[in-house]
Amino acid sequence: MFKQTFKTNFIIKQFGKLISPITTESKICNALATNLKLDRNAIKILHENKVDSKLGKIPEEQIIRNCIILQSMNIRLDKVELLIPCLKLQPKTLRNRILILKEMGVKSINLYNIRRFLLLMQKPMINFKKLFNIPRNKSMIKVIFSNVDLTCKIDKYMVKNETRTTVGSYYQLCIMYHQKHCMKLHNELFYEKKRFKYVSLTEMTRLLDILRNKCQLDEKFLEKHSYVLNIDVNNVEEILNELNTKLNEKSVIDLIKSYPRILLHDISKIKNTFQLYQNFDLQNQSHRSVLQGFKINKDTFIERYTNFANNLELDVWLKHPRLVYMLYYYKSVTNRLTYMKHLNCSNNANTHTYLSNKDFFSRYIEGDVSHTAVRKHVSYILKKEFGDNKIHFVSSIKKHPFWKSIPLLHIDKTIKYLKEYFSIEDICKNIQIILYPRSLIDDTLNLLYKEYSPQNGYNFTSTQYLALCLYKLEQKYHFSGDGVWQVEMSVFKSNLFEDVYELDNLIERMNDDENEVMNLSGEAWFEHLLQ
Repeated sequence: MFKQTFKTNFIIKQFGKLISPITTESKICNALATNLKLDRNAIKILHENKVDSKLGKIPEEQIIRNCIILQSMNIRLDKVELLIPCLKLQPKTLRNRILILKEMGVKSINLYNIRRFLLLMQKPMINFKKLFNIPRNKSMIKVIFSNVDLTCKIDKYMVKNETRTTVGSYYQLCIMYHQKHCMKLHNELFYEKKRFKYVSLTEMTRLLDILRNKCQLDEKFLEKHSYVLNIDVNNVEEILNELNTKLNEKSVIDLIKSYPRILLHDISKIKNTFQLYQNFDLQNQSHRSVLQGFKINKDTFIERYTNFANNLELDVWLKHPRLVYMLYYYKSVTNRLTYMKHLNCSNNANTHTYLSNKDFFSRYIEGDVSHTAVRKHVSYILKKEFGDNKIHFVSSIKKHPFWKSIPLLHIDKTIKYLKEYFSIEDICKNIQIILYPRSLIDDTLNLLYKEYSPQNGYNFTSTQYLALCLYKLEQKYHFSGDGVWQVEMSVFKSNLFEDVYELDNLIERMNDDENEVMNLSGEAWFEHLLQ
């Protein structure tokens, strides 16, 4: 299935190994000792708790970021064995847990509090206050708002309601109250789905300021896309500060406004994906395809792209705006290709065939839908092989009576074959020749080179050879155009008609480089090809 294996080595050479190594025990211990200032006894305890097996699959970057959070927020490391479950948390989750406890009046936080955070959120408010020495008569919403430096009029209902709920439910109620009365944002459906669970008000306030001022998002946008208020604020800042790459002539701010879900992805993944787009020259990807690319990790992306590049049927779509979609649905695409190859109908498939729903694909397999040469796909092939300024030649191709009968894969193969021996300008002057099978063109050219060689007194240019080849192919079928799909017929003698055109005098006139042409059938058409 994958034959062009020479491309694989180049891609691996460009991007290195496809599989990144697992974080080793020595790296983990070095990260903990450097960022948390752990002594030998603490490291020994971690060794006894098999730190390498429990943290080995966690990226080193995540471990370092969590260590920095614990160190900067002055978390007590009393029981160092509890460090392992805390480091397994995502940095955003770890930071939110610590900030929520601080906002609720917990003055000294240790690893045990972070480890039992979810259990603490299920406790009644009275028990929580007693556990952390918070005065019973002190209003929790006032404590939270004062610790976050928020000035907002507090409803009496909020003060009375705290004794009837758990800690987590009340904190979530405080968030809803703050959003509705202070932020002027409210989406009941969003809360019903519990997407806002244990998000720090400190982080949310800071995030809202960035989204409004730096990302230039208004209240209507934020209310429509409420999920952006539950993302990592540090990641948003890194995206704005570090991501300077433009995609499809759009800046980062424009991308965020068009597709705010880009903020849900880690900055390292976004940068890696953008780098892949640049290295593989995929700047023309549709915006929806761009988002799909963020869901594929770097190693998988490279591996799948390599497989596409080594596949004769899929190689044609490597520059298509929906390529990343095909990479994302890699398994479905390859399964459909295998199935179509068994039925001998893969040459007519296009991107929609690979990405369509099951009903449409079944209709295609059964023959109810036929995909051959469609204008937009022929234009894509011309752009891919010849450049943007050659797309207008599709109008010349459409003049051929049977242009829709030619499989796209055949057109692509013919163009690649012609580009090996002729310039783009030569091919474009005889553009309809790309509709003919490569074998017919090759046989015809070989006969022409032999019959009208310099040894026989002829001195043709490459353009004239190609024009003569096209003329011979069309002449054989009386210029009816049906030769593009009559592959089984010979080149110079038709099984249906006998040749009635005499070309010897015409060839001699071409060789003499004179402008006059013998008065033969098809004369005007032939002259046009030789211009």
